Amino acid sequence: AKRRDQEAGSSIERIDLPNEEAATSDQRIVSAAMGAAIDEGSASPDAKKSVGGEARPRYYRVAHHHAVAVHETMSLASAAACFKAPGSVLRGTAAESSPGEHAWVRLCSGEGYVLLEHPTDGIFLQALEPASFKVAHKALLVRKEASTSASVLQIKKEGDTLLVDGHLEGWLKVHSLKQASPDADSDMPGSAGGLVEASGWVMIQHPTYGKLVQYLRGNVPTFTDPLAFEGAMDATPSSVYTGKAADPLTERMKLELDKMRGVVREKETASDQSRDVNFDLIRRGLMSNAGQSSSHSFCVQGNPL
Repeated sequence: AKRRDQEAGSSIERIDLPNEEAATSDQRIVSAAMGAAIDEGSASPDAKKSVGGEARPRYYRVAHHHAVAVHETMSLASAAACFKAPGSVLRGTAAESSPGEHAWVRLCSGEGYVLLEHPTDGIFLQALEPASFKVAHKALLVRKEASTSASVLQIKKEGDTLLVDGHLEGWLKVHSLKQASPDADSDMPGSAGGLVEASGWVMIQHPTYGKLVQYLRGNVPTFTDPLAFEGAMDATPSSVYTGKAADPLTERMKLELDKMRGVVREKETASDQSRDVNFDLIRRGLMSNAGQSSSHSFCVQGNPL
């Protein structure tokens, strides 16, 4: 392992890194991270699936013009745990269903299941493709968390293309970052445990080095928290696309305002559905009572008026 690190380190060009630690620490990070970096194109087909052969989690956008219900089970008859507003972005896994049955998405947040397409109301969820960014600095650190103190997973060089799932307070979540599994052999990364997908984060704008990435194409949602289970398209600041510095406080206020709007829309949807149910019960009761009376009278609870 020591010999491999020396060989990898000797073949790496010495470059300036846009991070916050001392220069000596930066060079150690470069050697370790790039020596263990894995070519994403060499990933096996099995790497596209999670443990147990299930489909990989991905992001979906609420494409319906009204809020959609999150059900407790994969049944329209099950209770609604909550509602998701139009434009919301959700992380979930396509749930297995029998032929002829409705397709569902199991939310990674654990809240429940959302129907992909309603039999009468149309499409509820639309799968999202990751956005594309280009590395605009000599080197870019991909960190485990959206923090400058988080450990470095990989190093990206200038000109590399990044696939991005979303944004959080000046950081971008990197899509499908390939890493060696923890139980892999130390001398042969990926030989035992193979490749697994890890979450990685990169800075958009550095206070000293300036712009680190350049937007290319695609839509970038903004997540509500570091877990990145949920977000919204309209909460993303223009600085993500333009690369210009933005006030973090302003971004946070916009995000909180969007969350408040979502809560209000969810309560309004629940109220509308409850009112529709009450109207339907009254209508059925009146029709039933009317059937119990003669054609020349009208009844309420079986008593003619």
